[in-house]
Amino acid sequence: MAPEIKPVASVLRVILLATVYGLFGGGLALRAYFSEGRRFTDNRRRQELDALRTQKQQADLRLGLLQAQVEPHFLFNTLASVRALVRQDPAQAEATLDALVDHLRATIPKLRDGEAMLHSTLGQQLDICASYLALMKLRMGGRLSYAVEAEASLRQQAFPPLLLITLVENAIKHGIEPQPGPGRVEVRASVKGERLVVSVVDDGAGLQPGLGSGVGLANVRDQLATRFGDRATLSLRGLPGRGAVAEIQLPLEPAA
Repeated sequence: MAPEIKPVASVLRVILLATVYGLFGGGLALRAYFSEGRRFTDNRRRQELDALRTQKQQADLRLGLLQAQVEPHFLFNTLASVRALVRQDPAQAEATLDALVDHLRATIPKLRDGEAMLHSTLGQQLDICASYLALMKLRMGGRLSYAVEAEASLRQQAFPPLLLITLVENAIKHGIEPQPGPGRVEVRASVKGERLVVSVVDDGAGLQPGLGSGVGLANVRDQLATRFGDRATLSLRGLPGRGAVAEIQLPLEPAA
């Protein structure tokens, strides 16, 4: 090659190498740019789906709580009992009305605050059960006895609202009311390892076929599954002789 051509060839080689490098480097940069864009879009979609899923879960929880709260038969039956007592036993009628007011005051959540109604403590739920049992004791003419037992330290533990009362109502409706004579319901709370265990025990008629498939228990299971997945359980079993135990186990959580 002629001496005067060598510098020109060197320059052309440098230009060619720079062009090839730029093309490949630019291509990689474009690929990285579009890949990053796809990752950003996918991440945003995941966040939107998570937000929608959370909204649906909260809506389902609120619906379940409203379903658990609205029980017109219980209210109507109690008012009918009061009406019958007004002339026969005014003092008993007044005591029943006072117990009903106490129970409604403890039970009705703050519906204006949709977020607050999703949270509760074990102590609040135990108070609801105690007010209900006090009312039912009056309605049943004193043949019902009951106990609500929990260590004071457990009362501040977080516990889903209006689930425990469903188990107590079942114990009265399917256990105590169908049988003649006295009956007893006990609500107990304890800690087993890292789990909070709350049980409702009655000495009533015992488990009947199909008892565990009712709407109330189905709602309890749905609420637990929505909140805790497979970390919470509801079990129902009969006791030797007569009676039954309904038990909720869930992970210990800080107070709401």
